Amino acid sequence: MKNLLIKSAIASGVVLSLATVSRPVMAASFTISIENAGVQNAQLSNLVNANVQTFDAQTQGYSATGFQWNEGTTNIGSYKNTLIMNPDQYGAAGGTGKYFDVDTNRSGNGQTVSTLNLTTAQSYFGLWWSAGDASNVLEFYSKGNLVERITTADVASYIGKLPNSGGYNGNPTSTYKGQDSNEPFAFINFYDVAGTFDQVKFTNIGGTGFESDNHTVATGYKSITGNVVTAVPESSSLLGVFAIGFVGAASVMTRRAKKKSVLQLS
Repeated sequence: MKNLLIKSAIASGVVLSLATVSRPVMAASFTISIENAGVQNAQLSNLVNANVQTFDAQTQGYSATGFQWNEGTTNIGSYKNTLIMNPDQYGAAGGTGKYFDVDTNRSGNGQTVSTLNLTTAQSYFGLWWSAGDASNVLEFYSKGNLVERITTADVASYIGKLPNSGGYNGNPTSTYKGQDSNEPFAFINFYDVAGTFDQVKFTNIGGTGFESDNHTVATGYKSITGNVVTAVPESSSLLGVFAIGFVGAASVMTRRAKKKSVLQLS
């Protein structure tokens, strides 16, 4: 009996190791949190080696080549196929400066995807996701492999479960206070608890825009902050690995490519 128990323990260990090593690329690895309504910035004191792109120094308009993201002599990465907009009811944190957009109509060049290629792999990304609609898709890649995908419908569902869900409706800045009241505005944190990513892709299919600002990256973080809406433990049991894979697959299967273009939270 003792030998049988030992053999069973060894077998279980092998299975767990194989399950962890062969974990699907698309298995959920991100913990996502949402800052309180009205917050438009990351909690920088919680981040390690953080950098923020405000877009205020960029030239307004569309650029196929995009621009380099430099902080002093350090190159953080490069944006490709970009559209930079002046402040309006749909974007620009604080109601001033400029903001980032993906919009076929505004760009005039059929822009549906913009990409941020990072020089150094990161474990955190945050953005002020403004004027959300169902055509917005955010994806994270590591060495060309998709590791996380989230849509506006996902975020709207998360916000809808928060105690003050109605507080996220409409532009919160003093300049455009309450405008675009049918769409949610929120600062979203993405913590890759199981690895890192080196590319972020912003997609918007259709005539609406994917507006955002204050893109923040960090190589590390001290803790998970904000209102956690979906969590992945930093270490998983075999059951956790299987559960993560199942949930990830179910999420992909149940997503629809096209939904109502305007989402209102109550």
